[in-house]
Amino acid sequence: MKSIVAILSLTVIACLTCPTLRAQADKSAIETALKDKENQWEAAVAKHDASVVESMVAEDYIGLSSKGKVQTRADMLETMKKETDTYTSTANESLDVHVFAPNLAVVSGSSKEVGKDKDGKAFTRSYRWVDTWMERNGKWQCVASGNMLLPEQK
Repeated sequence: MKSIVAILSLTVIACLTCPTLRAQADKSAIETALKDKENQWEAAVAKHDASVVESMVAEDYIGLSSKGKVQTRADMLETMKKETDTYTSTANESLDVHVFAPNLAVVSGSSKEVGKDKDGKAFTRSYRWVDTWMERNGKWQCVASGNMLLPEQK
């Protein structure tokens, strides 16, 4: 019995200290954290809550808007604050996380937004996008992004 406990103890210690298993656990945690951040970001769009996005975006952020415009962090947040559409739903439809290093990952996905524009005209918009995330001082921040408005489906 003691030998079984010893073998199990050594197995657990080996698993916890094995770089491959630890890396897989870290990768899974990173994927979960970044998917959660992306979903928070999309939910913030519906509420026009730029403060949520501001907390996730790095000071040195650079991005491309859906219209192809280069945006700094300040530009992107200002656009979000001025936006006048009313949303009935916003949701990410797919998220794919690629972890390149313990502090670097890229998330690609698609989002669908339904609502009305400032003139009351109904819309359904779909986007494809990619965000680059870096962990800095223990905090994941979006450092770059690009998104594209997809043509309307008929």
